[in-house]
Amino acid sequence: MKNYFFYTAIILLCITNFSNVLFAQLTNEKYKALNDYFETIVKDTTQVVFVAKEKINSNETLNIFGLNEILIVDSVGNWKSDIALFKKKEFEKMKKEYKNRCVSGKRIWWCTDDYWRKDNFRYKKIVLESMNTNKGIELIFEKYSGIDIDVYGFSEPIYYQNNKYVVFTVHKSHMAGTNTIIVIMKKIKCKWIVTHIGSNPNIIN
Repeated sequence: MKNYFFYTAIILLCITNFSNVLFAQLTNEKYKALNDYFETIVKDTTQVVFVAKEKINSNETLNIFGLNEILIVDSVGNWKSDIALFKKKEFEKMKKEYKNRCVSGKRIWWCTDDYWRKDNFRYKKIVLESMNTNKGIELIFEKYSGIDIDVYGFSEPIYYQNNKYVVFTVHKSHMAGTNTIIVIMKKIKCKWIVTHIGSNPNIIN
């Protein structure tokens, strides 16, 4: 009987350790995807980059994905509609796992309990600024004397189709306006590549 409890404890410990390692690997991979994407739009990793310290609520990612306004990139870089990626059953699984994962603030896009850290990014000069304020981006512009800077916001990357794809929201703010999309990436030859983007036609960018 003692041996039974001993071996049971060992098995449970191994399962726990395996689960922790798997979780860490999945987290590491999705942050690799985020950085691989970020480096396609801001190529100089040594320049000053402004990022919203609050993560965008993943509910927004789910809302946009659920609209199925998805474009796929072809071999020559052109975008065209793709309704095949959205699968109701897979979407419902993703929604069940990731919906309502953070607490929203006054501005419902931004989490109040989930924040980015500088070490989540490869950039050397990340500046984290709060977007979850009454004035939002306007306050940041005032802080930096009206300089037209770009501020990037990201949601926590989430997995789709059994970890085949990583999906996250990207929100870019500047004086001329804003732009919001979801980015869908797939790992190809050890690097995460953008295969699709999605948008909400009701959001005026």
